[in-house]
Amino acid sequence: MADRRSFFVVKDLNSSMAYDVGNFPEAYDITAPPVGTDMAGHDTFLLGPKVVLLDSFIVDLLNVDTSAQTFKLKLILNLDWVDDGTIEPETKAKRNLRKTSRAESFMDGESSLDLNRASSGSHMDYYKTGKYIPRRQYIEDPLSTTWNPEVVLVNAIADGDPIEAASKMHSVQMLQGRPVISRKVLYQPECRCEFTYANFPFDETDLVIKFSSNKWSAEQLSFVWSDRLVNFGKNASLRKTRSKSMLKQGVDVNAIGGLGQSEFEIIQVRVETVEKDVNSMQRYDNTEGAFSEAHLIIRVRRDPYSYLLRVGFVSELLMVLEVMSFLTDRGELSDRFSISGTIFLAMVSLYGPMADALPKVSVVTRVDKW
Repeated sequence: MADRRSFFVVKDLNSSMAYDVGNFPEAYDITAPPVGTDMAGHDTFLLGPKVVLLDSFIVDLLNVDTSAQTFKLKLILNLDWVDDGTIEPETKAKRNLRKTSRAESFMDGESSLDLNRASSGSHMDYYKTGKYIPRRQYIEDPLSTTWNPEVVLVNAIADGDPIEAASKMHSVQMLQGRPVISRKVLYQPECRCEFTYANFPFDETDLVIKFSSNKWSAEQLSFVWSDRLVNFGKNASLRKTRSKSMLKQGVDVNAIGGLGQSEFEIIQVRVETVEKDVNSMQRYDNTEGAFSEAHLIIRVRRDPYSYLLRVGFVSELLMVLEVMSFLTDRGELSDRFSISGTIFLAMVSLYGPMADALPKVSVVTRVDKW
């Protein structure tokens, strides 16, 4: 039975990868020109916008500040795109089965195609490994010599840059047999978003991380979320199953925010892609002023029990004691006023800590109505 379950898991993962590869050209083209830092090698009129495939993994939810309407988290963002002109098939020496260095494999001006032609006429000293590597001129500094989407966090107010020590900025990966350029970036940003307090302390909030590019417009660049992070199906139960599966695959099980050990608990993760219009850009000729945005939406639920114990239980206990004051003898008014006065002073002394524990908002919450 366990083997059957693992078979379905692998089958679902492979189908998701197949959908992801469908966003790119079918096969590797050795004659394709490099896209270039100015995107001169990609004709958007004939080929459409450059597609960048996104995938994410939430490492931890670090902090949620409801008063400032900010949150901080740690996440890994993976970006894949096609740039066949900057990569080539990897070759190794056939005699000693060791990876050939660039100095040994190529002369100045030679390419892998020249090497293959030479190998065919010299007893096949080299063979292809089935993998792909960057071309010689892009190995030393691929970030500044090749095209990249220039991703920025739109709603980040602090620490919006990636952590370079824990990021893999440029590599060549295989996706269902298709070589792609891949970047794996670690972020620990502090972002700002809108919170809702109408149902406090039983409220749920969407924490939104917005990814975009400050260099390429929607006509030049299009963000597409991986099929692994997209919910399919018209059936409600199927959508619920997909949502749970995405929560399990897209959030670290050891995340404090994901296990309910903090004030907020991650209950759902979903993604969407939109085009954001920038009105100030529309005044330029041949510019629509729209930029592609990819949203990672983390739905969190507040744990209400701490507020109920610290605020609701204490208030209810004082109210019960106030009711019990009416059980005293009618003639002992001094004792009754003494009990009521003590309870009133206790309520006044507790009002300050209670007010500090509640969010400072102008809307009327459920606790205020209570």
